[in-house]
Amino acid sequence: MNIKLKLSVVIAAATFACAAQSAVVTTLVGGTALAIPSVNQLGYSGPAAMASGVTYSSTQPSAYGYTGSYGFASNGTWSGTPMIGLDRPNGYFQLAFSTAIAGFLGDLNWTNNQSTANASISIYDAGNNLLESLTLENGSNLVGIGYHGFLRASNDISFVRFNDEYIGVRDITVLAGTPVPEPGSLALIGLGLAGLAAARRRKQS
Repeated sequence: MNIKLKLSVVIAAATFACAAQSAVVTTLVGGTALAIPSVNQLGYSGPAAMASGVTYSSTQPSAYGYTGSYGFASNGTWSGTPMIGLDRPNGYFQLAFSTAIAGFLGDLNWTNNQSTANASISIYDAGNNLLESLTLENGSNLVGIGYHGFLRASNDISFVRFNDEYIGVRDITVLAGTPVPEPGSLALIGLGLAGLAAARRRKQS
């Protein structure tokens, strides 16, 4: 196998590793804050234009743009910062994006064991096909409360849904545009380039 072909194989493998699936993330580099309006609506299911190109709706009465005290049982209480919270133990609320995004991150909280279903967050494409889901609890916390979200290799997230257990979100960040390759993929490309340089030195000596 010649040197150019070797390099092509390494880069292709690294690109596939980056693009093959979505990543569950707790940070989102290069994202843009998406403000939740302080409207203090309880028992509200929408729909509502939360921002340009972003629509909120819920299958159940919910807290929308709420800044008062909102409790999550053993997971504590939120107040002050505008949030959206499902005001029933079952159902979901969602954010719909008219222009699909590549990444989503939010500060999440939920109750434990208040419902027969488990708290989770899910992303869907424009055809309402499930792209990825993260279960947050199963009677008790599976992940720590705080920032959770998803990063995709392309802009194909059209819906983000927050499911069951009085789940809530605040401090949202979204990412549009082509994501930067993950550090692991960059390292793989770097190793490939280093191997190529070594092979060329051996060939010249």
